Amino acid sequence: MSGLQRKHSFLDKMVGGLGGSKSKSRGPPGQLPKANSLGDFNEAEEEGWNIGQMSDKDITDEFEKMLENMNLTEEKKEPLRMLPISKKRDMLTMNSKTVARNKFDSPADYIQYLSNPELSLAKKYSCIESLRVALTNNSLEWVQDFGNKGLKQVLNVLNECFRNDSKWDRVQLECIKCLKAIMNNKVGLQNLFDHKEALTLMARSITPTVPLVMLEAVKLMAAVCLVPPDGHDKTLEAITIAGEVKQRERFQPIIQGLLIRNNEPLRVACLTLINALISSPEDIDFRIHLRNEFMRDGLIDVLEALENDNGEELQLQLKVFNEHKEEDFDEFAQRFDNIRLELDDVNECFELVKNLVLDTPAEPYFLSVLQHLVCIRDDSLVRPAYYKLIEECVSQIVLHKSGCDPDFRATKRFNID
Repeated sequence: MSGLQRKHSFLDKMVGGLGGSKSKSRGPPGQLPKANSLGDFNEAEEEGWNIGQMSDKDITDEFEKMLENMNLTEEKKEPLRMLPISKKRDMLTMNSKTVARNKFDSPADYIQYLSNPELSLAKKYSCIESLRVALTNNSLEWVQDFGNKGLKQVLNVLNECFRNDSKWDRVQLECIKCLKAIMNNKVGLQNLFDHKEALTLMARSITPTVPLVMLEAVKLMAAVCLVPPDGHDKTLEAITIAGEVKQRERFQPIIQGLLIRNNEPLRVACLTLINALISSPEDIDFRIHLRNEFMRDGLIDVLEALENDNGEELQLQLKVFNEHKEEDFDEFAQRFDNIRLELDDVNECFELVKNLVLDTPAEPYFLSVLQHLVCIRDDSLVRPAYYKLIEECVSQIVLHKSGCDPDFRATKRFNID
């Protein structure tokens, strides 16, 4: 399985799949105008009768349109295509009657209602909850008709949640679930990507004090992170902005989620997001940088507790984390072997290191190292032993077997013994 296939498989598990590329037809097969009057219902019944008069070819064509509008994967469509023509005719008739009697409001009705600034908390919650059901159960065309205008209204309500107290937590949860339904197709996902605040508001919802909201937000961010070509960049940018807004380290809330011991699904989702963020970049230096940032933000203190957790899904994600870390360490160590082959001249190597640290905060420490080396006793037998010991220490520090930066907090406890 290719990397792209793995990402799509992961996304399918997290949000139910992207759906196929759909072209918007004049109307869903068998769908009739919403029956708001007796005349509408009569029209619906007439349309149902017309299905009974269609030729087998027309039935097959309309059935295929119905499958497309249901946003099914090819794998799920195939067994339905094998049904006998009589069964397809019955399903089309049933679908037409169901849609005709569907009392869900139109996308425009939801958009107009949510745009009312005078709505009470209770009314907003009821509307957002109803919208979540509509987005989940209605056709792909319905969701796409909801579009950018609808997305903007959901995000406005979500933004409002951050300005209010815990009474809005239920509203925030329903908003995140609405976003999940919206991004469950390519058009909705692209709309989410194109909106300048959508992913940032999702990232701000990663709050350990509201674990139910955080769980849904973390799962969505992990899925978005794996969407090519720029899902990782947009996810990282959103998490960075959320950290700046809250004036804290950007990965800190994700680490805090791992510390909630009585919430296994949240811990699994947080570690899944960590793996998605670290493993996605092609550049090894960037992967190592992100892993080390997570370690500095507290992951280094959590790993031992995670190792002792018996949860199957958590152990699977922990295994993925450790495997990626080991692979990166092997690649990094190989780079060191290449450096030893290419930089075998003392002067060239010294000049390179000097230029790297010159006029940086690292320069005084480099100078101190050189000054300490000068202090080694001028003894032809002792000096090589000193340098051998120093080389082994430096090697263990720089090429640490953990595959991560050492715990810099422990430098004062460093003991040569």
